[in-house]
Amino acid sequence: MKKGLLLAGVLSLFIGTASKAQTFHYGLKASLMFSSIQGDGMQSGIKPGFQGGVYAIWDLSKDGKWGFQPELLFTQATAKKADDFATYFVSDRNTYGNDKLRLSYVTVPLLLRYNPIKNFTINAGAQYSYLVYADENIFKGNRDALTKSDIGAVLGVQVAVSTVHFFGRYVYGINDVLNVHPADRTDIHWHSQQILIGMGINIK
Repeated sequence: MKKGLLLAGVLSLFIGTASKAQTFHYGLKASLMFSSIQGDGMQSGIKPGFQGGVYAIWDLSKDGKWGFQPELLFTQATAKKADDFATYFVSDRNTYGNDKLRLSYVTVPLLLRYNPIKNFTINAGAQYSYLVYADENIFKGNRDALTKSDIGAVLGVQVAVSTVHFFGRYVYGINDVLNVHPADRTDIHWHSQQILIGMGINIK
């Protein structure tokens, strides 16, 4: 709850600043996502997924070089247990649990924009994801394997062609998303990673 209020406050602050800017655009975007949950007991390879939603763009400087880009996205991702999962979660694992985790998030990136040259943009900022659905049963007692909140650092680039832009982006999860920690192990942590390739189109 506190994280949600903080996120809303930051977003309101940026929107208030951006409302004084010279240019405003908004549109739709979609991307192919390759993601993973890195950590002991999880497969390290990336898995395909999807991300799509809406974005807005404000210029924060008169020359258009600096701007702000908030987004509201729906994310679908998968992850899979590794063959050595039972080694790390001896007493916590669900012996009859499925190997795959199917996950759905509401994702809010808050990005600064820098345009060193026309039609080329560098994005950097933070991303908050809230887990709204998880199809998984890898731990005993119906305990959730993952925390609800995932906070990531974002870096990416995009190239604009008229009202369409193409982008690539990398997201590294900062916080530990493992919700079930073995009592005898304090060194097991899980972190998310994402690589995204996609396009957006300005409606306005």
